[in-house]
Amino acid sequence: MPKIIGGSLEEHRERTREKIFAALGELLESQEFETITFSKIATAAGVGRTAMYNHFTDRETLLVEYAIHETTDYIAQLKAGVSDSATPRDAVIAYIRTQLDLTVTFHVPETASRATLTPETAARMREHVILIEKVLIDIVTAGVAAGDFRADLDVPATVRIINGLLVGSSAKRYDRAALEAFVLRGLGAKA
Repeated sequence: MPKIIGGSLEEHRERTREKIFAALGELLESQEFETITFSKIATAAGVGRTAMYNHFTDRETLLVEYAIHETTDYIAQLKAGVSDSATPRDAVIAYIRTQLDLTVTFHVPETASRATLTPETAARMREHVILIEKVLIDIVTAGVAAGDFRADLDVPATVRIINGLLVGSSAKRYDRAALEAFVLRGLGAKA
């Protein structure tokens, strides 16, 4: 009989998932997703292989849930970074700074983002990106409504472009002030 960790079955399940996510994250730092088996993850996490199947039906489901799990803390940090902003303009600057400070790559290792996934799983992986985009969509939408930004903006497309500038290894090479000014000009922000 496996030993229960935590004070309740619910806490045990959550701790086990955390161990699995941590093990997967470590493995993804050095290996391609396609080479990582449930057995490798179970060994790295210190859980039985059957525990893997008790939590995740397959590797792709695990990858999607891992990405969403990692996104939760990331979004909380993004929201905290922009929470004290007095105006949408200030919030955009805070968003840019927070994104660049948090990471220059997505919180899901690049080896996972290169994984060959079914179209259904790829669509589900996009869910974690949508959650991040929503933070900036809300800011830009508020700025358009307040008249701080151009009224003719295609907000979803604009947000994807801005996030494209902020994610990846090239982001750290940008001069922050120039990047902020560029984004604000693109939004049509008033000086």
